[in-house]
Amino acid sequence: MLIRYFLNHQWKKTVRSSIWQKSLALNIMMGFFAFILFAEALVISIIIANKWHEIAKSDYPLPEFYKVVAYYFAGMFMFRFFMQTLPVLEVRPYQHLPVKKSMLIHYVLGNGVLNLFNLLALVFFIPFTIAQVNYYHGAIIAFGWLVAMLSTELTLNFLVIYMKKQLVSNLKVVSLMLAIIAAIGLGDYFGWYSFSKLVAGLIDGMVQHPPLLVLPVVLLVLAYMLNYRFLKARLYMEEISGKKAEDYSQPGQVGYLKKFGLIGEVIGVDIKLYLRNKRTKSILYMSPLFLGYGLFFYPNPQYSHDGGFMIFVGIFISGMMMLNYLQYAFAYEGNYFDLLITSGINFKEYIRAKMFFATVITVVCFILTLPYGWFGLNILFINTACFLFNLGILLPVALYFATYNKKSLVLSRGSAFNYQGMGASHWLIMLPAFIVPLFIYLPFSWLGNPELGLIVLGSLGLIGLAFRKYFTQIIHNNLLERKYIMSQGFREKY
Repeated sequence: MLIRYFLNHQWKKTVRSSIWQKSLALNIMMGFFAFILFAEALVISIIIANKWHEIAKSDYPLPEFYKVVAYYFAGMFMFRFFMQTLPVLEVRPYQHLPVKKSMLIHYVLGNGVLNLFNLLALVFFIPFTIAQVNYYHGAIIAFGWLVAMLSTELTLNFLVIYMKKQLVSNLKVVSLMLAIIAAIGLGDYFGWYSFSKLVAGLIDGMVQHPPLLVLPVVLLVLAYMLNYRFLKARLYMEEISGKKAEDYSQPGQVGYLKKFGLIGEVIGVDIKLYLRNKRTKSILYMSPLFLGYGLFFYPNPQYSHDGGFMIFVGIFISGMMMLNYLQYAFAYEGNYFDLLITSGINFKEYIRAKMFFATVITVVCFILTLPYGWFGLNILFINTACFLFNLGILLPVALYFATYNKKSLVLSRGSAFNYQGMGASHWLIMLPAFIVPLFIYLPFSWLGNPELGLIVLGSLGLIGLAFRKYFTQIIHNNLLERKYIMSQGFREKY
């Protein structure tokens, strides 16, 4: 069977890759810990399933569990959207062979079912099916209920795959779906209805009327066919888009930046890179989430505006896009980094271009967060202090750490929880980004003078801006010292 050959090829590709060979001991250790966590989750699930009637304290405790299921599905959808990797198969080696497109697509979609999230669904639902649903409704309805729940889980799986595929080709579809999800969440948040009670009522209705348990299976088939048709229309490169490639060198695009010399050309290249690659474009599409982060905390009275958590939020909303850009400032160009170091480029101007573009990103993010001042002038004060700290301190620090990144990036992949190309430097930068500002601010807050803490935080940013040339020279010297090490690392493809 062709499926057997696909599986065999995927297995050989995995075990023969350099990253697998280099991290064999680590992979074995991670597998062992994953097995331990899986076993613990299974034991906890069995205990809760057997004790649920005592936990719910009801003669008929199933509706209370259905409410938990509602939040489980909502949470799993969010986790899948940000963490689940897309199923892939390198189809080019098979395109010249007598292999049907339908077989390739069915394999890709079937491969997408085999992931950790669906395994967790089995751990979550099977014990409860046996211990509770079977007790109250019998084995046949319990089996139908289990199939319905697993079908719903797989429907979410294929829905997330479809959304993430559309993320780089048709943003309108993704925006519509996210708007519907946001409307559902806002309705529950403002008390217009109870999401958990609504879902619990639907599930209980299907259990009370067993023929309705087939509805989730129908939704699963529709979600599968939606993905099948989408992938079939885009299996070959010439079918991915019928649009002509945009000419970015024409006026009205980014060609006019060339008149600013090397700095303008570098910025123009970075803009083109962001607009043309999946990994960078997905970061752009996620930027509203970064900017809207404050909506979850600023209007909520349970979060004190004098606490250190507000500093974390302020750093995040005005600096996350900048950090995302600078952490990969050189790795983005890893495919042609050899050309850069052999072309006689002025690396000081090259670094200045990176810093200038990062400054523009930070300033734009700060301007877009000015409406948060509606929640109070103290919020505006917090965001301004964090913005200055991002601009003066975190920006050069992030670019300095980027010179220690020597892992190539695959720009054709999405960015959401994609750790390909990440090294220790990417995690180390989080320390000065989120912990150092807290250490600066919290002593003043504990002494009852949080405003002074914000003044100190912003003043450090202004001092950093005053020493921008000095920081540029340090980054330049480190880049010259490490450019050949970086170039060698970028040549290794994982």
